[in-house]
Amino acid sequence: MADAPLNPALRQVAEQYLGRSLLPQEAQTLMAFQQKTQNPSAQAPIQQARQQTQHAISNGHHHANANMRDLLSSIQASSSQALQVQEAEEQAILKLLEGTQSLAELRPSSLQPAMNALQPGSQLALSQIAEHLSNLARQEVEQCFQQYFGPLSAQLQEVVMKLQIKDAVPNSAAPAVPPAPAPQPTALEMPAAPNAQMAPTSTPAISATQNMADASPAPAANAPTADVHIPPAPPSMQ
Repeated sequence: MADAPLNPALRQVAEQYLGRSLLPQEAQTLMAFQQKTQNPSAQAPIQQARQQTQHAISNGHHHANANMRDLLSSIQASSSQALQVQEAEEQAILKLLEGTQSLAELRPSSLQPAMNALQPGSQLALSQIAEHLSNLARQEVEQCFQQYFGPLSAQLQEVVMKLQIKDAVPNSAAPAVPPAPAPQPTALEMPAAPNAQMAPTSTPAISATQNMADASPAPAANAPTADVHIPPAPPSMQ
């Protein structure tokens, strides 16, 4: 069998790699490599290695797919089990809520015997539900009270404030001025008694002099007594 000529494409690749033309010895070496690769006995290991690689890749795909299927199955089983547990806990919570008669029974201390069968997360959720229901009930009561009794309460507060202001005004006012004494009637205004004689015109002066004498301080023991002569009253006119 004659030697096949060197493949031009293989020569071109070698020359481009070396950057120059091939020498005769290099051309013979490249020719031997070409003959070796074209020999069927030499291609058998390459084909076998290729088949082994493809078989390994195929086995890897099958193994990966099997692992993915197992993982998905375990996830689905766990999810289904978790959903069943959650549903059972929800049913237990609903049963507890339906069995309570007042909000006081929803306190954690009152629900402690029935909550022992629940998970800690469910116990916390039940406590939060009870607190939320208590807040809703309190808000509803306050809203109803403000709606029905709010205006009446505001009116009562307004009336009480007005009464307090009214009671505080007299206490803070200035004291009242006492009334002036009634004027005493004079001698001229007094009515004359029947069958009485007319009083002398100098009687008021005499009375005033006597009053002044009575109001003056008593003289001392050693002081001389003043000689006070009161003129006699004129004869009264009949």
